[in-house]
Amino acid sequence: MGKKKMVLYGAAALFAVSGVVALPSGNITGGIGCIVIAAVCFLLARKPAREAAGQQAAPRTAGTPAAGSRIAETIRTKVVGVTFQNDDGESRQDILSRMTGDEEIEIEKTTYNGEPAAYVKWGNKILGYLSAELAKDLAAKYPNARYTAEILEISGGGYRRLGVI
Repeated sequence: MGKKKMVLYGAAALFAVSGVVALPSGNITGGIGCIVIAAVCFLLARKPAREAAGQQAAPRTAGTPAAGSRIAETIRTKVVGVTFQNDDGESRQDILSRMTGDEEIEIEKTTYNGEPAAYVKWGNKILGYLSAELAKDLAAKYPNARYTAEILEISGGGYRRLGVI
């Protein structure tokens, strides 16, 4: 759970307790106000990342070396190539438009024109790639690593193209 969600849930709990305590003491307006604020904080915390704010989604990658040690590095990056179609003809923009930002995604290493590459997948659907420079740096730094990723935001929409962070 992200820091923002934890803060919102904490605020919701504090306002709820304040509201419940205020009602019996005769402070009806304050009690109801606190309960309303608690409900708003709770709903904002439950809202998917895409709807909550900037509407951007992208993976945070972390290398896990084969030796078994845990997270070596955390990187915030955008997914590139999200405006292209996949080999089956499906538009990556269409795939992104159906996503909420809560989906589990994967980073899969591959090669492209003899160079290290890594694509970002949701199930069996490719959303895009890590930048060529990042994929090359990660391959050199962590040659036997597995990468994990999470969507932080899905950007764009409407008249703008969608993107992933």
